[in-house]
Amino acid sequence: MGHWTKHPKKEGEEALRQIAELGWRVEDPPTYYTIKCPCGAHQRQVHLSPSNPHYWTQTVRYVRRVCPPEQQEDV
Repeated sequence: MGHWTKHPKKEGEEALRQIAELGWRVEDPPTYYTIKCPCGAHQRQVHLSPSNPHYWTQTVRYVRRVCPPEQQEDV
């Protein structure tokens, strides 16, 4: 699991933990967190304070859909 600045909301921190457990790298924010796929083909900016109440669930779903663990190459 990676090391990043703790998210101020528990839902955000839990989502970042789940993303890291799926093998994605979480980078600290200047304004957004950046999550990067282990295969190197995907990355996404993650908001610090999203207005969508389902944002964190949708972000974890995106990670699982875009690069599921069974499709990841050993890096």
